[in-house]
Parts: sequence; structure tokens; C-alpha cells
Amino acid sequence: MNRISHFLIAILIISIFGVNAQSQNPDWENSAIFEKNQVKPHARLIPFSTKLEAIKNDISNNSNYQSLNGEWKFKWVETPEQVPENFWQPKFNSENWDNIIVPSNWQMEGFGYPKFRNIALTFKSNPPFIPDDFNPTGCYLREFNLSRNWDDNEIFLRFEGIKSASYVWVNGKEVGYNQGGFEPAEYNITPFLKKGGNTIAVKVLRYSDGSYLENQDMWRLSGIYRDVYIYATPKVHIQDYYVVTNLDQNYNNANLELEFEIQNKNNQVISNYSIEVDVLDIKNNSVWNSTEKINNISISENSSKLIEFKKQIYSPRKWSAEKPNLYKLVFSLNDENGKIIESFSKRIGFREVELIDNVICINGIPVKFNAVNSHMHHPDHGQAIPLETLKKDLVLMKQFNINAVRTSHYPPSPEYLDFADELGVYVFDETDDECHANTYLSENPEWEAMYADRATKMVYRDRNHPSVVIWSAGNEAGSGNNVKTVIETGKKIDPSRPLWMYGGNTFYIPFEDIIGPRYWIPLEVKNIAENKILEIDDQRPSFMDEYIAATGNGLGGLDDYWEIIYKYPRISGGAIWDWIS
Repeated sequence: MNRISHFLIAILIISIFGVNAQSQNPDWENSAIFEKNQVKPHARLIPFSTKLEAIKNDISNNSNYQSLNGEWKFKWVETPEQVPENFWQPKFNSENWDNIIVPSNWQMEGFGYPKFRNIALTFKSNPPFIPDDFNPTGCYLREFNLSRNWDDNEIFLRFEGIKSASYVWVNGKEVGYNQGGFEPAEYNITPFLKKGGNTIAVKVLRYSDGSYLENQDMWRLSGIYRDVYIYATPKVHIQDYYVVTNLDQNYNNANLELEFEIQNKNNQVISNYSIEVDVLDIKNNSVWNSTEKINNISISENSSKLIEFKKQIYSPRKWSAEKPNLYKLVFSLNDENGKIIESFSKRIGFREVELIDNVICINGIPVKFNAVNSHMHHPDHGQAIPLETLKKDLVLMKQFNINAVRTSHYPPSPEYLDFADELGVYVFDETDDECHANTYLSENPEWEAMYADRATKMVYRDRNHPSVVIWSAGNEAGSGNNVKTVIETGKKIDPSRPLWMYGGNTFYIPFEDIIGPRYWIPLEVKNIAENKILEIDDQRPSFMDEYIAATGNGLGGLDDYWEIIYKYPRISGGAIWDWIS
């Protein structure tokens, strides 16, 4: 047998035993496992019981919603092995534990150590492995009472942000597992609940193999840092919806196109259900003068169905950063007797993003993006940012003629996009994948599903916001096929936005719709505009996702850049690194 044959056999043995070895790893060291028992990703929606309640959209008075924010019992240990045995059991005695406020980062509450890194990780890099001797773990406990009115409902537990890996138990029964520090995690907890008092336990690991895709240039923090809540739905429920506002060729009238995914959790067929749809103007008057209705909806037992709706709207006031005109979409699900069983509302904007003659246009008008990059960070609260601070950031941007923000380098808190819709700020919504020192992971097929999962949750959550005009496939996460998969996955979920960019350090990446560059001098940007860099048939528009840095003595040369941006249609603008961090 020759040397080549020996070598090939050795490679085969290594690959077989390598795969088997990873399958024996704990969940947080297995790139194939990044969630367990979660519901399908969807838009953030909580049903109201009446149409009037939905129009008011006051979540604090919604009888189908219960916040789990507040004080929890908390135990911090240095490794997962030190976690108290069976702490998730209802009779576990946590009297001597500390208290912690949720949402928060535990490092900002006096537990563990915040660390700032740019390129390097805060632990020894060896994907997918995590150090055994130091992986701080937070154990969370609290009790809650279940509403008496939810007896015949499906009940869901949702975490808007929890980092980095987490296990959840309800009444001592394991519910599921999650990785992905900046995307929501949601579970159907109906089978685990009982009437009256219930217990919830959460184990959060600071580090997991997901941390290799969370290597952003920022403070590295952990914990349950965004809202956590439960909500109730009927057995037949609108599980997701999708809004598209296609404008006609003159950008005067709009075709409102809706998709509703209705889920039937009954063990029998349902029939003669209906959906009512209305669009209200700023004075809560219907733009159609009457409510539209989709009738004769039937769904098989324990299954779901996609329902489509289209209706023209004449001369709507269009949404843009200059004029952020919003309407209120109201839709209700009715049972076979015509009774409303759930109702929702969502502020929508009529706007269309297109590429016309290789120029990025919104509502048919070429746009120049005077943008900033923005981390979600507060000096006292870390990533658990008060809502007033999120809004203040956007107000300050508007006051200084900043019209766009790139959410570097992960999806923001969902309320941030609500504020951007309201105030008129274009958003480049970015996927949470940045492996930085391990960019080769983008070429490893074992990590492809994890890359795609993060884009999937982001796009489903955020695709109904008019402020989101461009999707980003991440930042400094390599340039391999996994990044291409992120873009392809996102386009399938949301074909209404034709343009994806990617924050890679490699300039030429063939599968993005918008090219860079980043941190090139003005002359080089001018050469792109004059077709002196790329092939003559590569006419993709340019957006500099980072072009000057407001650090130290940086930020010079704005006039030189903007003379070029204004002169050349292909150059759509850039984002300064970075906003208040």
C-alpha cells in the first residue's frame, strides 16, 4: 500500500472519529446542536382579545401577556460542573441564593467579570470546544402564578435575548435549549404547566460553541439581558404574518400583500374560520372605508395553513426617513360563529426598496445613507438597555442628519426597530455571526446550520418593519459558503428586500448584492465608482459599512468622502465606526 493510500485512510479515520467525538460532546460543544424544542421562528406578536384592545396596543393591559421581568433568585458558579444538583426541581431550597434583576447582564450586577475584546476571544480558541476550568454559569429561579383565564390556551415562553447558551425547566421538567445570544428563543410550555403556582429555572452558560460566532468588538457579557415573558393564544392561532407593500410603477398606489400562517392545535379539523383585515390611517380611519374579510378557512387537525391576502390602497402616504408615515394594520381571527378569538395590530409603512440602474432607491428615489454603526450597550446596564436610551440614540442621530444605522453586529432589541419606524431611520439589520479570529469556520459545513439559524430568527422577527431596508449577513465571519447560505436563507424568507450586504474584510465577495469597501481612502472609492477596480460588468452598488473611525484622533476626511458619494450614483454612502458605545 503506497503512502497516498495510507494518508487517505488516516484522513478517513480522523473524520469518522472526529464526527463521532463531536456527537458525544455536551450540547454547548457541538456545532450541530444550537436549539432544542423551540417553536418555529415568527414575527413578534401577542394576541389581544378584542379589536379595540389591539388598536390601542397597550401590552401592559393585555390579559394574554405576563411579564417575567423582575427579581429572580440567582447563583453564579465558575463552571457548569459546579451547578447545584437538581436546582431546577420545584422543592429546591434557594433561600441562601442571591437575587438578581432580569433583564440584566450578571457582570453588571456584580457577578463575574466583564471583558472587552476586539479580535481575540476571552478563552482559548479551539472550536467547538470550551475550557472546562472556567465557563461561568448562572442559575436562575423564580415562581409565577398562571392566569385562571388561560385554561384552554396554548402558552408560550419567550426570551428576547439570553447569552450565550441556556437550558430551561418548568416545574422540574426540561423544556428546551438555546444558543444564539441576540436572537429570540421561544418554547411552547403548555404541557409543563399546572394551575396556580409554577416554577421556572434557567441555566445560562457564559461560553458555548455559539460564542465562536459572537466574537464582536465589544464588552463580552452574559445572562438574561432582554425581556422574558409568557403569553397565551387560542388553540387556533395566527402564528406568523408577513407584510409586503409593493408600489406601482409611478409610486402612487400600493398593493398590500399579506401572508398569515394559521396554526390549529386541536385534534380535529376546524372549518368556516375567517380573518378580518383593516388598515387605519393616523386618525384610526379605515383606508378602505370597511373591513375586508377572508372567509371559509379550514385547517386539518394539528397542522397549519398559509393564507394570502391582496388589496390595493390608493395614494397612501409613503414611508421614508424624511417622512416616516405610518399606518396601522389590524387583523383578527374569527371562529366558525364569527366571534373574534384573537386580534393584532402592527404599524406598517408603504415603501419599496429597489435597485434601479445599479443605484439603491427607496420609493423610486436614489438614497444616500449618512449612517453610523451602533452597538447596543449602556455604561451602567450593559446590553440590558433602558428603552428611553434606545430612543434617545435615534433622536440624536436624527438631530445631526444621520439617516441610517447599521446594527453592528447583531439584531437590536425589537423596540429599537419600533422607534426607527416611528422616527424615520433606515436600518441595516445585521446577522449575529462574527467569528473574527476563526473566519475559516465560514468554510466548514459543520457550522453552516448555525450560521443560517441566526439569520432565520432575525429575518422572521424583523421583516415587517419598514425601517429595515437592507439585511446584513454578519461581520468578519469569513467569506465561505456559510455566509452565502445566510444570504440565500434570508432571501427565501423575505424576497421583498432584494439587497443583502456583508461586513467582511475581504473586498470582493461575489454573493453579496452591495459591495464595500471598508476603510479605503477616497481615491480608491473614486476608482470603484469609475469602474477601475472590479470587472466592467460588475455594477453592484457600493455602501461602505465602515469607512472612518471616531476613535482617538480619527474621523478626518468627511468632506473628501462625501464629495465622491454625492457625485457618483453608485456610491450610496457609508457608516461611521461607531456610535456611542
